[in-house]
Amino acid sequence: MPDLKKLREKGIIAYLLVFFCALIYISLGDNYNVWMDEAFTASLVKTDYRGVLIRSMNDTLPPLYNLLLKLSTDLFGYSVMVMKLTSAFFMVLTMLLGARVVRRRFGDIASYLFIIAVAVMPNMMFYGVEIRMYSLGFFFATASGIYAYEYVCEKDRKNFMLLLLFSVGAGYSHHFAFVTAGFVYLWLLLYFLIYERERIKSFFVLLLATFVLYFPCMIVTLKQLKSVSGYFSMPEVTLKVFIKYMRYPFTLGFTPLSVVMALYMFYLIVKLIMKKEKNREDFFALACFFIYYGVLLFGTLVSKIMTANIFVDRYLFFAMGLLWLFMAIRTKELKKGFVYLVLIMELIIGAISYRNAYARENEGDALELINYLNENVSEGDILYTVEDAEGLALSLPFYDDRLTNYEELSEVEEKRKGHKVWVAVLEGFELDEHIPNKEKLKYIDEFSFDRYRFKLYLME
Repeated sequence: MPDLKKLREKGIIAYLLVFFCALIYISLGDNYNVWMDEAFTASLVKTDYRGVLIRSMNDTLPPLYNLLLKLSTDLFGYSVMVMKLTSAFFMVLTMLLGARVVRRRFGDIASYLFIIAVAVMPNMMFYGVEIRMYSLGFFFATASGIYAYEYVCEKDRKNFMLLLLFSVGAGYSHHFAFVTAGFVYLWLLLYFLIYERERIKSFFVLLLATFVLYFPCMIVTLKQLKSVSGYFSMPEVTLKVFIKYMRYPFTLGFTPLSVVMALYMFYLIVKLIMKKEKNREDFFALACFFIYYGVLLFGTLVSKIMTANIFVDRYLFFAMGLLWLFMAIRTKELKKGFVYLVLIMELIIGAISYRNAYARENEGDALELINYLNENVSEGDILYTVEDAEGLALSLPFYDDRLTNYEELSEVEEKRKGHKVWVAVLEGFELDEHIPNKEKLKYIDEFSFDRYRFKLYLME
């Protein structure tokens, strides 16, 4: 029998946890499903590096994830699985921080709780394998918080540089990942002002270095924000939506357990606030909890100021790593029996999360669609979609790039000579309102992939 004490002391248990949690992400990435945003990103990297940069600058988000996705597809092949596992890689890196840095600083129990939370808590599996920059921004924002505390505890150059690079990396990943890092900096400033005023100078050096390194991305961001209101808007953040966003980290799809999670987090934060004598770790734990709600307030205020709402619930994902770090840090202080109950709660959440995520990742039959398109579509064929967004318009040309989508029927008529015209009608929409001469359409079949179900027609 292996000596558990020795395994724990060497960190073997923590690394084994990372390994098994990584298998969860690998199993979720093995499919062909993409939705609109993923299809957009996956198509964006189907060019050279210069093209990726140009296309990224014309988008609304920073370029780092797109460049890394281009690199991974060049190395391992252009496939949905490779791209989903590229995203999952950054979730695994975050768990490795838990196995190494969190374990060394906060102990084994906190490390185990944090690693499992990054794998199983609500939203982790969904955004962890999505072909978007969420997992990358999540890693950088979480690492920024972890290394801010490392720098507070050990004021050496290594921790300063890692804090700087992770924070800037958050900025090059997503605007709200950078906002999360910004709140980490705010905590660092408050800590120095209250406890170590002699280190204020180092904070402003950090701030200046961050500004210099982020400046190129900031120029692009400002240009993007000027044009964003023309075509990009999220639902308005009303009071009802704000409350929904407050409980977003605990929304599992199983209300009783969501309530238990929320109440447990409420218990932990109230218990910490009521604690009479707070140490440095307590001050950091408070920040890990309130940074999430700071980002929520910031996003709401910015959306009220701007002409277009640029804030939505998934942009809070970047702050969730620190929220679960708060849970891990505070839970380790409880009695052993209570810690076991929390571990059991995490495992139950994990079972429900995995069931939901696996069903969502494998919804429909994308392979059937891909095979049909491969056998029947020709170079230059035209696609016209009937839908409310661009789900089919972006996804179908991703599955077969011989298709060219046109938004207007007049364009279709102009370009159709010598080419087949495919019409895809999303479930819930009728042809009558969109195709004047529907008798010219030959019904092919009904297909489904990811969240989309549609009928495919061939225009005769």
